[in-house]
Amino acid sequence: MPTISPEISIKIAGLLKSMGKVSDESISEAKKKYEGNGKTPLGILTYLLEDKKIAEDDLVTAVSRNYALRKVLLNEQAIKKDAISKVPKDFITQNEMIPFELNGRILKVAIFDPTKSTLVGKLKSMTGCNIELYIAKPSNIDEALRYKTITELGSEGTEEKKKTTVSQSVNPNLNVKLKVPTTKSGDENVVVDFVDQLLLEAFLSEASDIHIEIFRRGEANIRFRKDGVLQLQDQFKTVLMDNYNAVVTRLKIMSGCDISEKRLPQDGKLKFKNPKPKSEDDVDIDVRFSVIPAKEGERVVMRLLAAGPDLALEQIGLDPDDYDKLITAITAPQGMVLVTGPTGSGKSTTLYGAIKHINKPGTNIMTAEDPVEFYLKGVGQIQANAEIGLTFEAILKSFLRQDPEVILVGEIRDKSTVDIAIKAALTGHLLLSTLHTNDAISTIVRLTNMGVPNFMVASAFSLIVAQRLARRNCKSCLTEDVKATKESLLQFGFTEEELSTFKPMKSSGCVECNNSGYKGRQGIYEVLKKSPSLEAGILKDARADELLAAAVKDGFKTMQVIGRGFIKSGVLSVAEYSRILVV
Repeated sequence: MPTISPEISIKIAGLLKSMGKVSDESISEAKKKYEGNGKTPLGILTYLLEDKKIAEDDLVTAVSRNYALRKVLLNEQAIKKDAISKVPKDFITQNEMIPFELNGRILKVAIFDPTKSTLVGKLKSMTGCNIELYIAKPSNIDEALRYKTITELGSEGTEEKKKTTVSQSVNPNLNVKLKVPTTKSGDENVVVDFVDQLLLEAFLSEASDIHIEIFRRGEANIRFRKDGVLQLQDQFKTVLMDNYNAVVTRLKIMSGCDISEKRLPQDGKLKFKNPKPKSEDDVDIDVRFSVIPAKEGERVVMRLLAAGPDLALEQIGLDPDDYDKLITAITAPQGMVLVTGPTGSGKSTTLYGAIKHINKPGTNIMTAEDPVEFYLKGVGQIQANAEIGLTFEAILKSFLRQDPEVILVGEIRDKSTVDIAIKAALTGHLLLSTLHTNDAISTIVRLTNMGVPNFMVASAFSLIVAQRLARRNCKSCLTEDVKATKESLLQFGFTEEELSTFKPMKSSGCVECNNSGYKGRQGIYEVLKKSPSLEAGILKDARADELLAAAVKDGFKTMQVIGRGFIKSGVLSVAEYSRILVV
């Protein structure tokens, strides 16, 4: 008998109840039997079937309707050898997924547990085929696993399967094109293919976020955030509008969210296969999923997180002197290192890069994150969960009893968290964290405004990094920016002497940059190191401008100064500087 989780079992029972196929009383009785007798393959559904409280046909219909999957009746004649031979026997038996028909490059696979849809990406990489999922009766799945076509299959599959490798099944120049479906609205196969292609195209176009939204008058949009800016993707519009609710449902299933809940926000996580993996740690792409109810329908935002990103500090674009300051701070035995900036400015990348640099077998590193974005080998990573009381504050208190050398807190949000963080930094720990402030100097002001005494701020902090991510000019279509006036450049802080030594540049748009004028991003960092004069200013409660003057005297460069340097070198346009750094 196939197996499903108790949670999914209860959800399906709820679906059957909403269809009028089972009563509350029957569900309650099944729950009591399940709790009394322990685990069963189908959870409470096992008892509902045994007691004939539900029919297996109704069970399959409920799953089919609510998970946007077609039904199939399996028998030994329906399962074709060419389909079975595409998939290793071990994968079939372990996951209870029955390949039953191969039609060109389309492989049809029968399941009962709807959560198996998360394995579609793995199947695609394994077989080189597009996968169509179907729902079959649990008894059909159970019988199929005992058919000769499966039991006599070698553990590695056929010779054809042995020759299939990830590198062969992946086209490095893959260009995804969507076709407007000719089938009815909500067709399961259209929805499955649409979601798979959406995720793939977002990844291949180097988008960081996917926005799916519906509006009045029958309009639905998908936008990709590329290089920090949202861009409308018109190629998805028709398919999305015809299948909006089914697409959202499909993504909820893949993310482990409750498809019946449409009134409350939900968060989840899903994965899909990287078509161009660079290493074993880069095989999967993690996606952070968020859905919220809106007036016209649910809105979805997904953030794409490469599972094995390049986090080397020397490659993020720091000035050599600032890089040395950061390395000195993160290799010190204690102190507080803070990274600040708005959402999407690369704070997590900088922090993870710091952790990667100092991660050694002899160092106990503990992190408290919400969410855990990347897996770090050898690091104790804890996912915060405020709903059950597992807050940053609670985790930090526990960390102090776990004998760590290094502690990372995803974000300092309140006074209680900052108090414990300061305590950790002052008691022999290196404390790394983020804070939402505009620049390095205002971070000091923010800490004091949160109620931390001046002397503790002055003693605890070692280094503050404030950063932004700006879009780089495309080198292939670089041209002089004739619209950048002398007056505007003077207002940005350039001197008359500087203006005589360079011409501001911009990119006009070409094939290389998809006519956007931008290609890639440039990190802009200001690194504030504690110095005697700055410490003295903090202790006497100096104003922000006074602290800045003291820091500049010690060699501190603001992001504006560094950004102007990028304008001089042609890396940034005046427009991009204005968008990112002019306040």
